[in-house]
Amino acid sequence: SSWVGFKQTGVEYVRRQRYAGETKYPFRKMLKFAMDGITSFSYVPLQLATYFGFFIAALSLIGIVIAIILRLSGSTAFYGQASTLVAVLFLGGVQLIFLGIIGEYLGRIYDEVKGRPLYIVADALGFEDEGS
Repeated sequence: SSWVGFKQTGVEYVRRQRYAGETKYPFRKMLKFAMDGITSFSYVPLQLATYFGFFIAALSLIGIVIAIILRLSGSTAFYGQASTLVAVLFLGGVQLIFLGIIGEYLGRIYDEVKGRPLYIVADALGFEDEGS
């Protein structure tokens, strides 16, 4: 949905072929334009960091359980390496979770400072037009 609360939809059209030459718009600017389109109307890219962090942290917790079971069973297959790997993965997952939370806050702050009106009045009945 757009910022005024209405549903958005695409308008399909047939684009005519360019008359001459190729675009002079650099690839870097086209990439920035695409990223602006992806990130301007959605929190989903910010939420992906949080979800990925939870996924990594959950995997590391499963790894902790497996490492403890292997250690208690007498296996020395991953002695020393498993604890380090699991600790690094868990801390990385926690960092991603907090990075996603900070991103959510920044996204909401960004929406607040855009200066958009709180209300959009389509029709005002019973009021005189101040412009006339």
